[in-house]
Amino acid sequence: MIDAPLWLYGLLAGLLGASAVCSASETAFFSLEPAERARAGRATSVLHDRQRDFLVTVLLANLVINILYFAFADRLGAGLVGYEHLGVILATLLALLIVGEIMPKTVGLRGRLFLARTMAPFWLVMIGLVAPIRRPLVRLLEGVGRLVVARAGDERDLTPEELADVLERSAAEGDLLDHEADLIAEVVELRSIRVREIMTPRVDVIFVEYDGSNREQAANAGLAIRATWLPVVDGGADRVVGQVRVRDLFVHPLRSVAQLNMPVQFVPEVASALDLLRVLRDERTAEAVVVDEWGGTAGVVTIEDILEEIVGELRTEGEARLVNAVPLGEGVFRVPGGLSIRDWNEHFGHRVVPTEFETVGGFVTALMGRIPRAGDVVRFGGLRLEVHEVRGRRVRFVDIQVESEPAAGTGGPSA
Repeated sequence: MIDAPLWLYGLLAGLLGASAVCSASETAFFSLEPAERARAGRATSVLHDRQRDFLVTVLLANLVINILYFAFADRLGAGLVGYEHLGVILATLLALLIVGEIMPKTVGLRGRLFLARTMAPFWLVMIGLVAPIRRPLVRLLEGVGRLVVARAGDERDLTPEELADVLERSAAEGDLLDHEADLIAEVVELRSIRVREIMTPRVDVIFVEYDGSNREQAANAGLAIRATWLPVVDGGADRVVGQVRVRDLFVHPLRSVAQLNMPVQFVPEVASALDLLRVLRDERTAEAVVVDEWGGTAGVVTIEDILEEIVGELRTEGEARLVNAVPLGEGVFRVPGGLSIRDWNEHFGHRVVPTEFETVGGFVTALMGRIPRAGDVVRFGGLRLEVHEVRGRRVRFVDIQVESEPAAGTGGPSA
C-alpha cells in the first residue's frame, strides 16, 4: 500500500462517489420512459422541462469532480518513478472508469425511477447554484457552435412557422396539392398539442373492476358508447392494472376479468400528441391511459383521437369542430361543456379565450370562481356565456352569445 495520509484516501473515495452520483443521475433521468416520468414526481417533471440546464449542470459538476480527483490522485504517485508511477496512474484511471462511470450507469439504468425521483430535488438546487457559471458558459458554447455550423455550411432545422410558410408557398406554386399541404401541416402541429387536450377525461371513462364486481354494468355501458376497450382497475380509478376488450367481456362470459386482462400503456398528460403517436407505434397498441403529474389517472386516449386532430382539421372550415353545437339564433350557440377551448378558438378565429383552460366548462368555472349553477351568466371579451345545464359539479352545456367585438386590450370577465 502506498504511504499516504488517510484523509487523501477518504477524499478520493468521496470524489469517486460524487462522480458516481453524477453518472447515475444522468443515466437515470435520460432513460426514463414517458409513463415513468409521470410517476417520478413534480420535481422530475420540472427537471424534464429544463433538460439543457440539467445536462450542462451535471456535466460541469462531473468535470470539476474528475479534475479534483486526478489532481489529488497524482499525490499518491509523488516520489514514485517508472512502472510504479505508471501503475498508480492506471489504477486511479481504472477506479474512475469502473466506480465513477460503468457501475453507476448500470445502476442508474436499472433503478432509474427511484433515482430520478430521489435526485431530482438535489439537481434543481444545483441548477440554481451553478447558474452564474452555467449561463455565460452556455452562451459561449452556443456562439461557438453557431460559428462552426455556419462555416461548415450545415442547415438548421426549420421552425414550425417556417415550415408552414414553405408548405403554403409550395401549395400556391402547385408543387403540393392543398390537401397534401394541409395534412403535412396538421402532422407537424401535433408537436404543440398536449395529450390532455385530446384525451377522454377521467369522469367520462368507464372502468372495469379487476374482481369483476361491475362487469355486466361496465360491459353494457361500454357497448352503448361503442367503446372497443375499457381500463381495468383494482380498488379505484387511480389504480389501473390493465385493459380488457369490450368484445371479450361478451364473447368469453365464463372467463374472469382477471383472465381477460391485458397490459396497458401509460402516457403523461403533458406529452405532445406526436410523442403519443410514437409511443403507440413503438408499443404496437392503439390506446393508452393518461396519467397526471402525481401519477393519478387523468383519462384515456386512443389513436382515433390523434387521427381526429389530423383529419378533422381537413374538413370544411368549422364543419367538424362544433359538430355538437346547437345554433339557437343569430350568433348564439349551445355547446357542450366539454368542448375544447382550442376547437372553439379555431372556429371563432379572433375570439380567443385563455388556453390554460382545457374546456368551455372549465373556462366558465374559472371565471365564476365557484361551481356554476344553471342560469349563471358571465361575460368575457364580447362573449356572453350562460350555463344551461349542470350535472353534479360538472357543466354540461353552455349557451354562448356573440354580443360585440371586444375592444383592443380588453377581454377580462364581467358579471
